[in-house]
Amino acid sequence: MQKSDGQYNFTDGSIKIKIMTENFEVGEVSNEVNWPLFTRFLVFFVVSGSLFLIFLWVVFLKSVSVDAMLKPSVIATDGDFEVGDYAVDNDYEVYFDGIDLMRFTAGSEFSIEDVSEDQGFYTVSIILENGGVWVANMGGVLDVKIKSDDFMFQNVDGYYYVEKDDSKVFAYAYKHPCEVHFLGDSDNSLNSYLLPEGYYVDFSIGAVADVIADLRYAKLVKDYPFYAISNNEERDFIEEFAESDDDRYRKILSDFENLVIENYGSYDSEGLSAKIESGIDFLRDKLTFSKTKKVENVEQDTLKSLNLALYLSVQGQGEQAIVVLTEIEQGSVDSDQYVSYLNYLNVVLNNSVYGDDLYPVKNYLRELLYSVGVEDGIIVLRERLNEIYDLVNSGEVALAKSAFSDYERGWWDFLGMSSDELSVYRKDISEERELLSVLLLGTEGFYSADYFGLLESFEDAIFKVAVSGTDLDEERQSFVSSKVKALNKIESLVAGGDLSIDAATDLMIMLLESADVLMGEIESEAAVLTYYQSEIDHSWIVVQFINSVEYSSLSGSFDEKLEAYMQKEQDIEELKSYLQGLHLGADSASELTLDEAKSIVEDDLDGVSISYDSVSSVGDSAYRLFTIDGASLGGVDFEAKYDRESRLIYDLVVGEVRFTTGVRLEDLEDVVAGLESGGGEEEVGEVEEVGEVDERSFTYSEQVAIGLLQDYLAEYGIAISESNIVDVDVENDVFTLENVEIGDGLVDFVIYLESGLVSGVEGVETVEELVNIRQ
Repeated sequence: MQKSDGQYNFTDGSIKIKIMTENFEVGEVSNEVNWPLFTRFLVFFVVSGSLFLIFLWVVFLKSVSVDAMLKPSVIATDGDFEVGDYAVDNDYEVYFDGIDLMRFTAGSEFSIEDVSEDQGFYTVSIILENGGVWVANMGGVLDVKIKSDDFMFQNVDGYYYVEKDDSKVFAYAYKHPCEVHFLGDSDNSLNSYLLPEGYYVDFSIGAVADVIADLRYAKLVKDYPFYAISNNEERDFIEEFAESDDDRYRKILSDFENLVIENYGSYDSEGLSAKIESGIDFLRDKLTFSKTKKVENVEQDTLKSLNLALYLSVQGQGEQAIVVLTEIEQGSVDSDQYVSYLNYLNVVLNNSVYGDDLYPVKNYLRELLYSVGVEDGIIVLRERLNEIYDLVNSGEVALAKSAFSDYERGWWDFLGMSSDELSVYRKDISEERELLSVLLLGTEGFYSADYFGLLESFEDAIFKVAVSGTDLDEERQSFVSSKVKALNKIESLVAGGDLSIDAATDLMIMLLESADVLMGEIESEAAVLTYYQSEIDHSWIVVQFINSVEYSSLSGSFDEKLEAYMQKEQDIEELKSYLQGLHLGADSASELTLDEAKSIVEDDLDGVSISYDSVSSVGDSAYRLFTIDGASLGGVDFEAKYDRESRLIYDLVVGEVRFTTGVRLEDLEDVVAGLESGGGEEEVGEVEEVGEVDERSFTYSEQVAIGLLQDYLAEYGIAISESNIVDVDVENDVFTLENVEIGDGLVDFVIYLESGLVSGVEGVETVEELVNIRQ
C-alpha cells in the first residue's frame, strides 16, 4: 500500500504500512504475531475473568439450597375443612401437611370456629357439641383449641382426647400434658392448670363458678381434681389411635434421615475438595463488602454446619456432629428464607429423644429458636421433661436418668433468680412441680434422693414467692400427700427387693423430715391430717425396721417381719415406761416370788437354747427384769438383760457391738447368727435408735436414763444431747457430762440425778447454783 494524493495503495504480498505526519515517519507495523505478548494477555484475560466470575458467585450467587420445608395442605376425609357445623357418621380424619391430625369419632357433632395458616403452621378452634376428638400434634404444626361446655383444652404437642355427652366432659392427656381452661360467660379463661400425662378429668356440665378465678393452683386442683387413668376410664380405641400415629411420626423421622443420607453428603467434604471450599469461603469473606451480604454469609455458614451435623449424626458420628454444632454462632439465622427451613427441621426432629442420633441437632436447634427470654427457657425445660416421659414410656429408664441431668441443671439456674423475678412464674413452678412429681412417683428408677431433691427445691420456691399473709395450708397438704404416696411406694419397692436399703433410707429420711416440717406448719384441722400423720409415723418405723438387724437376719416375708418388729416396738415403749418409773421411784410388788419369777426366766432361756451361768434380778420389786450372766447362743457369747413380761432381750452386747434397741427372745438366734455372718451392721446416720452401734453408743437402759436427765436439765434451761455424755451409771443415776453450753461458756461436770447434786465445778454443788454462777 502506498499513499498517493492522500490515499493508501495496497499491493500483493507483505503488507507494509508507513504513516507519515508532516513528513515525520512514525513507525511500521508487521502482520507477524507477538506470541509472548499474546500469551500474557490471554492469561491475564482468563485469570481476571475467572476472578470476576468467582467474585460474582461468592458475593451474589452462592447460597445453601433449601428445598426441604413445610408444604401447607389440609386433607379431610371428605374434602374441605373450613368454618362451619359438622356431624359425622363415621370416624373423620383431618391431616395437616400430612404430619399432625384431628380424628373425630363416629357420631360426633362439632363446629369449626376458625382455621388459619401461617408458613405451614395451623391454628384451629372448634366447639365439641357431642362425641369425641383425638388430637395428635407431635409434629407441632397444629395448635388446636377444643371448647366444650365451660372448658377448653389445648396442648403444645402430644396426644390427647376430649369427649362430651349430655352430662359430662371427659379429657385424657395420653402423651405430654394438656392444658385445661375453665371458661367464663364470654368464653374467657378464668383459670387453668396442666393435666399431666396419663391423667384424665371428668367434669360435670355447668360446674364452673366465677369464684374459680381466685383459686390458687393447689386449691384449683383440689376442687377440680384429675386422676390417673384406669382400665375402666380408658377408651378401647385410644391405643389403636396412638399406635397408628406413632408409626406415622416414626416414618416422618425415618424418611428425613434417608433424605439426609442421600442429599447432605456433599457437606462432608474432605481432602482437595475441602481445601477448595475453604479457599472459596476465604475469597468470599475478603471480597464481600455489603453488610447485608456478610450477614447472609454467616447464615449460610450456619446452615452448612447444621446440615453437616445432620449428616454426621445419621452416619453415627455423633461426637463429630457435636463438635460442629459447638462451633456454630447461636442466633445467627434470622432471614425468613432460612427460618422456614429451621421450622421444618424443628417439626421433623420433634419426635427425636435423648439418645437418638439426631438429638444433638434437635437440642441445638431448640436453643437457636428459643433463646430470647425466660419464657423461652421454660418452654425448653418443659420439652426436656416431656422427652424424659417419652424415654420412660419406651422402657429407656437409664437414658431418662441421664437426660434428667440437663433438665435439672436448667431448673437450678432458673430457681436461682430473686424472689421478685421468680414470683412472675409462680404458676409455672407449681405446674412443673406437679408434672415432675407424677413422673418420679410413677417411675421406679427415679426413687432416689438425687431426683426428689429437685422436687423439694420446687416446693421451697413456691413458699419463697408466696404473697405475704397468704394461707398456704392447701399447698402444704398437697405436698405432704405426695410425700406420703412416695413413702408408701418406697416401702413396696423395698419389700419387693426393687430398691436398695441405702437408697430407700436416704430418700425416706429426706421426705419424712420435710413432711414433719410441713405438718408442723399446717394450721387447719382437716381430718385427712390424722391419716397423714399416722402414715408418717408408720414410715419412720419402716426406716428403723429396714435398718434393723431383724430385717437383715430374720426369715419370713417383709410384712411378717414388719408386723413382728412393730409389736416389738410397742413392747419396748411399755418397757421404757417401766424403766422410767423405776428411775423415778415408782415400783410395784409382784404376785410371784423371786424364785418363781427366776424359774420362768430360766425356762424361757432354755426354750431357745441359751446357755448361761446365772440369772439375777436387777432389783425391781415386780421381779420383771433380770441380768443374764455368762450367756451364749450358737457358740456366740453375749451380755444382756431380759424383760420377763414382754420377753424382750435388751441392753444386748455382742463383742464390740451394742444394740440400741430390744430384740424379741424368739428372734435372738437369727439376730446373733446374722451378726456373726456380717449382716445387719448398716448404720443410719440420722435415724435414732436404729440397729446396732459402736462401743461408744448407749444401751437401751442408758438411753432411758439419759432421757430422764434431759427432762430434768431442761427445767433449768439446759439442753444436752448424747454427744455431751461421757459416762452413764444407770444403777446409781450418775452422769458425767462435757462441753455443756450454760450461759456464755461450756462446762464439764458430774451430776447425781437422784439428789440433783453437781461435782467437778469449783464452788458449785447444785444445778441451780451452776446455772446462776454461769450467768
